[in-house]
Amino acid sequence: MVDAFKMKNKMNYKYFITSLSLIFLMSCGKKKEQPLVVDKIKMKPPRLEFLWQTDSLLTTCEAVLFDKTSKVIYVTNINNNPWEKDNNGFISTINTKGEITNLKWIEGLSAPKGMGVSNGKLYVNDVDDLVEIDIEKREILNTYHVGGSPQLNDITISADGVVYSSGSNSNSIYKLENGALQIVAKDAFQRLNGLLWQKEAMYYLDSGKHHFGALDLEHKTFKTLTTDIGHGDGIVRLENGDFITSSWKGEIYYIEAKDWSKTKLLDTKEQSINAADIDFIPETQMLLVPTFFNNRVVCYQLK
Repeated sequence: MVDAFKMKNKMNYKYFITSLSLIFLMSCGKKKEQPLVVDKIKMKPPRLEFLWQTDSLLTTCEAVLFDKTSKVIYVTNINNNPWEKDNNGFISTINTKGEITNLKWIEGLSAPKGMGVSNGKLYVNDVDDLVEIDIEKREILNTYHVGGSPQLNDITISADGVVYSSGSNSNSIYKLENGALQIVAKDAFQRLNGLLWQKEAMYYLDSGKHHFGALDLEHKTFKTLTTDIGHGDGIVRLENGDFITSSWKGEIYYIEAKDWSKTKLLDTKEQSINAADIDFIPETQMLLVPTFFNNRVVCYQLK
């Protein structure tokens, strides 16, 4: 009888343990999932890392332009006076290693500045002329003249091949149409320089007001986006939608499109090294900076 009592207690104990386990498992199954807490990722500020610089043969180099088709970098060289009609300006070509491949690819210009490529043609501003160059033949095809000392500066080309040009002295944006430069917008600037056509707006740099802004071409309305960015010169847009702008006296700014805040990436004013009309190569994250009176193109990698 004692053995039977012990056997019964063992069975009751096993039943108790089994029941307790089931209750535990069921309670776990009903337990609400706790939200996963993830610390906010702290993004490092963008910075530039020096890669290379060219030899100092690019006299008064004002603008650079990377041609995606040929992988050639064009460089405009004013060769001394920025606005004099002296016919001593030229265009050079360099490669993505900083080697000068043709110092005087095109000669006979005066003070060449901003450039754009479209349909096998290189367009370049030259004081009061917009010059059209056949890239394959390396010859000037057309010259479109603007009277009244406009001081033509930057060039941007739309997706459908429309060429736009900025006049720093005339404070006007021109469009090449029917063989002539027609005014698209004017009188809203203090000293217009950089232009960048995008499908949603024409972005511009006002060197006099130190502003970065956007022009709605359809409605002819202007909006200031960022201020205090120096003597604005060149504009590039990154694949993430942000912008990089240069200030002629030697500054580079990173501008975030989400809130138009800015970060200074480079400042070479104390060394008297300018930062003129820049360009950017997305595939290698290379920023190309012509240094004007320093006579070199400097390349940095965006980090």
